[in-house]
Parts: sequence; C-alpha cells; structure tokens
Amino acid sequence: MFIRFAPDADAFVASIHAPTISQRESEIISAAFEDAFADLRGFKWLVIDMKEVTFMSSMGIGMLVDARSRAAGRKMKVVLANVASELEQLLRMVKLDKVFKICTNEKQLNKALKR
Repeated sequence: MFIRFAPDADAFVASIHAPTISQRESEIISAAFEDAFADLRGFKWLVIDMKEVTFMSSMGIGMLVDARSRAAGRKMKVVLANVASELEQLLRMVKLDKVFKICTNEKQLNKALKR
C-alpha cells in the first residue's frame, strides 16, 4: 500500500509512502482515495503528506488533481504537506501552486490549517 489515512482534528491526512509516483502508484493511490472518500464526513481539510515523495510523473499530478476534485465534492480544502524542494519546483512550474496550498515544513502547514 502506497498511502495511509488518519484523522487529525479537522483534517483528514493522507500520507503517501512511495518515493516515486508514476502510473502504477497513482492508480493504486487514486483507488485508495476513492475508497476513503466513500463515507468521509466532517473534515475541513485534506492534507496530503508528501514527505517521502521525490518524483512525480504526469500520472501522479493527475492523481493529485483527482484527489482535489473528490475533496472539493466534500467541501474540503487541500494542502500538500512536507513537499520536497524539487517537487515544489515541478508543481509551481505546472501552476499547481494556484490549485493547492503547498507547504514545505510544519510551520507552513500549521499556518495553512490555521492552527
């Protein structure tokens, strides 16, 4: 399994456990998000913890956009947490910083979650 879910106050945290997100991983993670969102209620935030992720293909980017759509359907805002600097550059290059709040450290994450 490449992802684990856990509640954290008003946030639903999805921790990705894979250094590379390509086609295989993105399909498995997307299916896990679909299952997790089936009965999900009462959360304000979806936090996708990307601490272990160092590379993401276009399929991985699509998986993030899909997760955002699912979260928006539940009126949740999405925050990408613990994003490595190289991955942050990629996400900014494809303008996903306009779609997601990107946090590279705990202080930024707490500020984004208004904690």
